[in-house]
Amino acid sequence: MKRKIVLTIPFMLIIGYATANAQGMQCGAGKCGSGMTQKSGFQNGMLHEVKEKDGYRLVLESEKPLVVGNNAIKVTVFQNGTKKDDVKVKIKFFMPEMPGMPYMEYKTKLKKEGSAYIGKVNFSMGGTWQYQLKWKDREGKVHMVRGSVNI
Repeated sequence: MKRKIVLTIPFMLIIGYATANAQGMQCGAGKCGSGMTQKSGFQNGMLHEVKEKDGYRLVLESEKPLVVGNNAIKVTVFQNGTKKDDVKVKIKFFMPEMPGMPYMEYKTKLKKEGSAYIGKVNFSMGGTWQYQLKWKDREGKVHMVRGSVNI
């Protein structure tokens, strides 16, 4: 008589492994570093990302969930804990070329409104859009952070 061997892996062991891997990937699979930190998230579909680089802290937000079509984007720039309203800010969202689909991009200069910078972004289709957020300080030095959003 042949016997069947059944292997079982305890459920908690699998859950523990998945949790440990997720914690190790909190900063874009180890891509944070070189003077840049990242905290990101979508809460109810709304964008909220915090980027830090070169002594600046940038908060990228949307008031409504991001959708295909027009979206309002708000960026607040801080330096040493103080809001900066004397920088120039622009953002470029793009989707790389893929088989059967051309490269897509949307660029805009954000306008100062109060102590933040506001602009409209038009996503032509759903998917993962990468972005480059650039700002020029009063001395003329250009800084940049990168990220991505899912539509």
